[in-house]
Amino acid sequence: MRRGDFIKEMGSSLFQTVKSVYEPFISEDLEKVESAADRALGIRWVPVIKESEPFSELELKFIGGKPVIVVRNGTNMQAMDGVCPVCSNIIILTTLYSSGKCLNCQKEYNFKTQSGELQLASFPIKRKEDIYYIGFQKYEKKSGGSHA
Repeated sequence: MRRGDFIKEMGSSLFQTVKSVYEPFISEDLEKVESAADRALGIRWVPVIKESEPFSELELKFIGGKPVIVVRNGTNMQAMDGVCPVCSNIIILTTLYSSGKCLNCQKEYNFKTQSGELQLASFPIKRKEDIYYIGFQKYEKKSGGSHA
């Protein structure tokens, strides 16, 4: 082996050793940074479903009294607000057509084509250890003082 090849191999081996030693610490730091970012943004993660549970492609779940539409297209999963943004009624789902409709204002949304008159707010989703979590924004009500 030539001296240049030996030094090159030693450098890459040393880098791999340092990487394998510090990798657990870095992953812990990344989790801490992610947790701090969630606190700063006011996101609260709520477990919704285990990956091993039977689940249809379209479901309406009530999480903390709030209706949430959970949609699964293959491996892609989305969570959307289950309340009509126009008239504040609960969206009625039709699993046969993969659509949702507000019975009060008659606006519809198709979850397969992701099109329709309803503009539903979406929630962030993350998967951690076989469990899907939905992120809810914490809205703090500010108490307004009376000015006399």
